[in-house]
Amino acid sequence: MHRVNRKTICLLLGSSLLLGACALPEGEFPSLAKRPYETDAPIVEPPAEAEILSTSLPDSLRAQLQALTDRHDAADAAFRNALSAARQAAQLGSGAAEGSEGWVVAHMEISRLEKLRSDSLSALAEIDRLIAAERDKGADEGIIRLATPYQEAVRKDVDAQTRTIVELSNLPG
Repeated sequence: MHRVNRKTICLLLGSSLLLGACALPEGEFPSLAKRPYETDAPIVEPPAEAEILSTSLPDSLRAQLQALTDRHDAADAAFRNALSAARQAAQLGSGAAEGSEGWVVAHMEISRLEKLRSDSLSALAEIDRLIAAERDKGADEGIIRLATPYQEAVRKDVDAQTRTIVELSNLPG
């Protein structure tokens, strides 16, 4: 007699169950066509309500920014007034021996320029602090955008002052 192993029995039994599942009773079957809710516009989340941005700075912030800008403008004007003398002293001190009178005068004039721009530097730092404080308070981006031009204008001048001082510092000695 031929012996049938368990594996074969399981295989035959599993195949017959699968074939039985494929045999469906006769009748009307559900359509595979898309249903109306599947063809309509897809369900999407409604658009987020647009954030309303401020179109003007609060009066107190505008006053602070303007005062700091005015402080910078005064420091920048003093810097520009002293620039000619510093430039001349740096050119005269160019190539002079370290410690010589021309070298000392050039460095003193450059130091004077650095001192004159200190108000510009502190005004810029204060503007940066004000803008950071507004962000920390959760101010809308409109306020930040309106405050940024004050910051950018002062930063532009401070960067120009820095370049000038570096340029002049490289001349003497």
